[in-house]
Amino acid sequence: MSLTTIELLLILGSPVIVALALLIFPRRLRPVARWLAAGAAALSLAAMFALIPALYRGEVPAIALTWIPAAGIEFDLHIDWLTLPFAITEGAVTLLAIFYAWGSEADDSRSSYFYGLLLLFAVGMAGTTLADGMVLFYTFWELMLIASCALILAWGHTANGGRSLRAVTLKYFIFTHLGSLLVLVALVILYDATGTDRFSALRAGVSLAPAMTTTVIAFFLVGFCVKMAIFPLHLWLPDAHTVAPMPVTIMLAAAMLSMGAYGVLRFPLSIFTMADVQPFALPMMILGVFSEIYGALMALAERDIKRIIAYSSVSQMGYILFGIGTLTYHGLAGATLHVIYHAIVKALLFMIVGLIIHATGRRHIDELGGLARRMPVVAACALIGILAIAGAPPLCVFDSEWMIFAGGLETPYITLSVITAFGSLLTVVYALWFGSRIFLGQDPASVSDPVPFKLPLAMVAPMVLLAALAIIEGLFPAPLFDWVAHELPMLLGGNW
Repeated sequence: MSLTTIELLLILGSPVIVALALLIFPRRLRPVARWLAAGAAALSLAAMFALIPALYRGEVPAIALTWIPAAGIEFDLHIDWLTLPFAITEGAVTLLAIFYAWGSEADDSRSSYFYGLLLLFAVGMAGTTLADGMVLFYTFWELMLIASCALILAWGHTANGGRSLRAVTLKYFIFTHLGSLLVLVALVILYDATGTDRFSALRAGVSLAPAMTTTVIAFFLVGFCVKMAIFPLHLWLPDAHTVAPMPVTIMLAAAMLSMGAYGVLRFPLSIFTMADVQPFALPMMILGVFSEIYGALMALAERDIKRIIAYSSVSQMGYILFGIGTLTYHGLAGATLHVIYHAIVKALLFMIVGLIIHATGRRHIDELGGLARRMPVVAACALIGILAIAGAPPLCVFDSEWMIFAGGLETPYITLSVITAFGSLLTVVYALWFGSRIFLGQDPASVSDPVPFKLPLAMVAPMVLLAALAIIEGLFPAPLFDWVAHELPMLLGGNW
């Protein structure tokens, strides 16, 4: 067994083993549950980074084990340049979310189950990106949903007057599972037409009738847009993000949403030709613009600070879909980069919101103000996050938005591209409004001489790290640009 094979197995093996141990021996492992979960996530992420040299050597680390021989289906894992950015994004988000949970979640009798399910949630995302077969892909895709539903139902909390956990979880499950079923139908059609479920074989060419090709691409796009929470398929997201425990919200917003973008790139854009996908370019761009503007307007209308950031995700996913819809080099590169940068900034903003709720016990924006004096470090990180999500240079999101806008202007749909660029002003408005209302002015509940809050280091440290990353990736984007440059030839036949 080669070193790359071992590293590939570690990506999934370490969190799976630890998750099973935590779920089987919850009482015995409870004192060290948090350490085991963090160690497993760290080892998985380290294994991903360890495989990068092999990719630069032109290798595609892979492993294939017999699984369902009667159907010709194997347990195939691989990592390539398309997989890498998404796998590392979800791995890094998982590790930071686990550290954040050390300070935000009670270390009680159920903590082993909590960390075990967090790891299974992460395994679902990692397996989705590493799978080299449709059956395995869909298996991990559903694991994401099952694990996240269990976490929301068991550890979620509703705001005053909010919907019940059961109702929110059921809504989340039904919406996302309906999207998954559309994906499943498209996968079955491909399997029936080709007799194989391996991505490498599918990329060699798929022969379908024109009407069936259109149907399959449409099913893929709608199914994956549900996972991305694109307007009007976003209805599950605000409630699910609001009631989920904060570490789960961080993983939902910063990692799981990107799985929808990965699905679009991995299937319709990797398997079909430019001519096949071109009829969907304009619809994707239009939906991207609507999602961008709708999400921003709803963020302005909301008063629950967690829902404000949740609707921001609807808006930011619109940028990504718009970039993909341009079917241009710059648009697709910008969309992939925006997935990574959105993960950094959205995880940062949700961590800030979590610290505010943890410290004040309040989440209504009208009940907050003047917190910069009591939470100076949080305020500084919030300033970075707000400027980043608004696309201010030299922070990271500016780079990806620049490329998305450039890609849009390379299409015949110049008006849509101009609307997208000017629509980003709404992001500036809600971001600055959010920050000024919370951190400036007077805290309605503060004393005349406010005392700084004592905040858990486990919650503050990941926040500071993400704020630093938002700056670093904006100033030194070359390594990520290089990853994306290697990814693009795998899309639409590399015909740019």
